[in-house]
Amino acid sequence: MYKKLAGQTLIYGLGTVVPRLLNYSILTIYYTRLFSVEQFGVLTELYAYVTFLLIFLTYGMETGYFRFSMEDKDGKAYSSIIISLFVTSAGFLLGVLIFKNEISSALDYKGNSEFIIMLAAVVAIDAFCAIPFAKLRKEERSIKFSALKIINVLATIICVVFFYEILPWIIEKFPIGLFIKLRSDITYVLLSNLIASIIVLILLLPEIFEIKMVFNWTILKQILIYSLPLLLAGLAGTINETLDRVMMKYLIADKKEALYALGIYGANYKIATLLLIFIQMFRYAIEPFYFNYYGQKDDRKIFAQIMRLFIAVMIILCLLIMLYLKYMKYFIAVKFHEGLFIVPMILGSYVIYGIILNLSIWYKLTKQTVFGAVVTIVGAALTIITNLMYVPKYSYTGAAFGHIIAYVVMMVISYIWGQKYFYVDYKLGRITEYILVALVIFVLDWYVIPDIFIVSDALKGLLILFYTYYIFKRENLFSIKKLLKWKLE
Repeated sequence: MYKKLAGQTLIYGLGTVVPRLLNYSILTIYYTRLFSVEQFGVLTELYAYVTFLLIFLTYGMETGYFRFSMEDKDGKAYSSIIISLFVTSAGFLLGVLIFKNEISSALDYKGNSEFIIMLAAVVAIDAFCAIPFAKLRKEERSIKFSALKIINVLATIICVVFFYEILPWIIEKFPIGLFIKLRSDITYVLLSNLIASIIVLILLLPEIFEIKMVFNWTILKQILIYSLPLLLAGLAGTINETLDRVMMKYLIADKKEALYALGIYGANYKIATLLLIFIQMFRYAIEPFYFNYYGQKDDRKIFAQIMRLFIAVMIILCLLIMLYLKYMKYFIAVKFHEGLFIVPMILGSYVIYGIILNLSIWYKLTKQTVFGAVVTIVGAALTIITNLMYVPKYSYTGAAFGHIIAYVVMMVISYIWGQKYFYVDYKLGRITEYILVALVIFVLDWYVIPDIFIVSDALKGLLILFYTYYIFKRENLFSIKKLLKWKLE
């Protein structure tokens, strides 16, 4: 059982880690050096809107599909969802095309309506593709899932390199320059993403039309009733994660200063991407696993150990990033390094977010998704309040602090309700122990380890290996019985 989960996590990891690492190690490095801090701030803001819109346009249908596909023998649930998403995505794109000028003016991008159009097209295509991707996950076709995710990012990288490096050279060397006028802004980033999304859509067409398209309103209505609370939860969760990047431009009086702060904030968030990658790949693997394993013998005992191991791995990744921050910081250009002090705050908020993600499974399994909506709405309200309070005075530092406050409250509420309606003995004492041991390692790194190039790096590596060994020992993963069970299952 563990072996299967680890294998699925690893393969989904390829579809999540490889694209994000490519984005992280190539595009982030490239963008932070190609664009000014303010231009990177524009990118940060626009892609925050993408996150919001994707949640809105998928309206909880991914989890709804997982839940109702168990009873979907003739494919009517899948086809009804696909048709529904097509209508809403197409309607959204049409609306943006009609009101492009008004929308661009409202967002302070007057004269750049092409930004809005390309962004809307990317969102519409990606929202429509969400269910074919969910189908691949449900059928445990993780290799194709991962391949398509990798293709998406590779296509983006190829297009970006072409538009910003190769095309300027062609224009300079050949007469084509008389007919093409290059732009130095982020236009080609958005165009590259649009091209990549279209390629993935074409490759997903066999999955889309594999089942006969039949619309059944009765089935869709049941799915919507189940999924709409998840839409509220998703929107509220997205507010927790990205609203600060949308609000910052409006909470800091000087617009240029606001975009500068947004650029610094967005770039330093990229340093914590390694942890977010792991959380995302875990989420892809764990949701189908929980649904498939629910109701079997010792299910809650297994869920508890998965939570502990998940937290431990997140802590190991935090140690890796913080102990080697002197190297990690060069994934972003030096002009963004003034914001490095918020990296520990970002990592801490991601750890809490990961715990919330794991805790949230109880209301999905028991069909009490309203509780999830309430938890995330509370978090969203706190995010808005803390941003209004702290961002005007403390800029992006206040935004990072607001994340922690919102996530801590959400975690506590979700845990209390979860223990009431779906009791799981997570062994909080042991989890606290894992956190305290990690804090001791941070203190040792800060006050004890000498700042001698090779020596300090080696000692830090030994501390991380010690912590990993300690977790394996504490969870009894070295025992012969455990190893045999892993091998056999």
